[in-house]
Amino acid sequence: KSIINLCLNLLETNKVGTVSFGTEAGVFNNVDIETIVCGPGSINQAHQPDEFIEIEQIKKCIIFLEKVFKSLC
Repeated sequence: KSIINLCLNLLETNKVGTVSFGTEAGVFNNVDIETIVCGPGSINQAHQPDEFIEIEQIKKCIIFLEKVFKSLC
């Protein structure tokens, strides 16, 4: 099962998207390694002088990552 499909299933969505900031994902993609970029919070709040992540978003991220780990074990 692909990592993309796994995450979509765990998130119960079919929505995928792109982002306009730099990650190593493009490097991996160039050698045919599927990559996802995920994390808590909103990109609109990131990399700002007053950036923050709400505690609820961190909790949701932990739950998601636990589901990913359990599904891979």
